[in-house]
Amino acid sequence: MTGKRESKKRAVRKALYEAAVQLIERDGYDAVSVDQIVTVAGVAKGTFFNHFPGKADLLADWYREAMRGGLEMDLSDTPALPDQWLALARESVRGAAASPHMWTAKSEQAPTTPSIQAVEREMDVALLNRMTELATASSFERPVNAAELADLAVTLVTGSIREALVTGQADRLDETLAARLRALCRLAGYTGP
Repeated sequence: MTGKRESKKRAVRKALYEAAVQLIERDGYDAVSVDQIVTVAGVAKGTFFNHFPGKADLLADWYREAMRGGLEMDLSDTPALPDQWLALARESVRGAAASPHMWTAKSEQAPTTPSIQAVEREMDVALLNRMTELATASSFERPVNAAELADLAVTLVTGSIREALVTGQADRLDETLAARLRALCRLAGYTGP
């Protein structure tokens, strides 16, 4: 009985999530109400709040999904560390940029939504771990603390993304990330390809 209940619960949460993404991408976050989401999902309004504390909490689930693909990508054909880091950043941004209204809403709601903040931290830690693994496997002129170097790289990536959003210069993000990550590796004494 518990298996069926859990399965139904997951299906309802998924329906709510998918309805919200569809509506927000079509109409924008501020134009979409919980009433509209539950109508499209085919559930009662109270059911929504059994799954999400508020509308903004849907954005946390979306952000986790958008970032996951980039973190799991195969980089075996990308030998240079700065290019590996750049590929991770590009793929993560691509996943988020595929849904611009969700991306904007996530960014706007993050300062006041603990669930989004938690997922942002979770994704930053996952990115840090992946970048640390890549740095550990790379060659440097002198001993380098891979975790500290990766932490600086994550800071560069997240800061560059936020800068691009705030300044409206998203079209220059790739160029900016590439230059900054290459400079960081050069300063750390990276000797790889």
